[in-house]
Amino acid sequence: MKKTHLAVIAACMTLAGCSQPAQPQAPATTTPAETPAATAAPAETTTAAEETSAAAEGIYEPGTYEAEADGFGGAIKVSVEVDAEKILSVTILSNSETDGIGSKAIESLPGAIVEKQSTEVEAVSGATLSSNGIKNAVQKALNTASGNEEANGALDEKPATLFDEGWSVKPEYGIVKGNYFKESQIFRQGHTGVLEVVTSDEGEILMVEFNETGRPNYYTRLYQDQGKRLSEYNFTMGERKGVAFIQGILSAEQQMIENQSLTDEIDCVAGASNSVQQSMIPMAAVIAEKLDGGSTQKYYSIAEDLGGGLSGKLDIVVENGKIIDCRYDEIFADSPEEIEDEVLKPHYRTSKYYSIYYEEPSRIGFNVQMDALNAKVVETQDLFDLTDLPAIEDTGDYKTGGFTLRNTAWDNYLSLAEKLHAEMVNDGVLK
Repeated sequence: MKKTHLAVIAACMTLAGCSQPAQPQAPATTTPAETPAATAAPAETTTAAEETSAAAEGIYEPGTYEAEADGFGGAIKVSVEVDAEKILSVTILSNSETDGIGSKAIESLPGAIVEKQSTEVEAVSGATLSSNGIKNAVQKALNTASGNEEANGALDEKPATLFDEGWSVKPEYGIVKGNYFKESQIFRQGHTGVLEVVTSDEGEILMVEFNETGRPNYYTRLYQDQGKRLSEYNFTMGERKGVAFIQGILSAEQQMIENQSLTDEIDCVAGASNSVQQSMIPMAAVIAEKLDGGSTQKYYSIAEDLGGGLSGKLDIVVENGKIIDCRYDEIFADSPEEIEDEVLKPHYRTSKYYSIYYEEPSRIGFNVQMDALNAKVVETQDLFDLTDLPAIEDTGDYKTGGFTLRNTAWDNYLSLAEKLHAEMVNDGVLK
């Protein structure tokens, strides 16, 4: 199956599978703008005819105008009262924006527009689509009041979204190592969230990484029990909703690292707001309580450019001198242009392990091979013994063993494993 990806800017919404139904909001309004204080009488008295002519030349036809525009949850309907020269009040008549995110825009933007006497006000962080809907609806009412209704057509066009801006999944090259903390929980309707945190011995937060696996009964069968972070889920949901799951997750992770805190308030990008609020933040709070006590587990990771628009990444977790987790993956570049193989170009911003559509030439699923690698390493404590693992050699015996090719990823893995093993031995974390 082929997939089509869009080139990818700023908006914030909740993706299906990690969002709650939008709740209708109560009408919000502003206090009418105060009439400016009277100025000194002009030296010459104007005639009644001149006053009438001046009023006719005002910005707006005085009155109250209603209009609506699309927000995140649906149409946002507004009422705008104007006199000849200014906006007197803005009232939200109806909306279906998400409570706690879009509702912030509903509460604050009407007053901001009246105060600035313009719809050119800053969008509420984390509620860009809701903000744009309010501003567009008000602007349409103002266009009507000023006799410029023909300009309203452009405001009905689909606004730019965060999905249009894009995101990066390219791993940071080099070695990362430190104290390892991990929490996992099942939350709303059966989704599974996993949060990993790595800190230095001095307490610096080096890595925060969240992933979510779709619930087993997810309404889209394709994504049942599938990890979202590096899969096509981001494109499927992004094209429908205007923001990808990973865009919200990356924003939350970055804030935790920049703040050097797992418990500071997070400005949620709504692409994954419910996942962040219901899973990531609660697990971060649990991990935060454990940081001072340290961890018996050590994390070692290495990532390198494999060439051709592909990166290799190996993660190993060690506890009491033994490897308890070994994960290898190969991640595609952030754009098709960076990927040399035409067949692989459609897989940009995904990884071989998590991709739904990636076809492994070795004829055995890449995820199956790497799961087998992890099980074998944990059992044997040997990073270099690939005996009996899938697709370690070519075979044409389809009847008895199945036709396979040696997976080129094995050599990439062994190269990274050698370097990471040397680092762990040097640090004395392996027995």
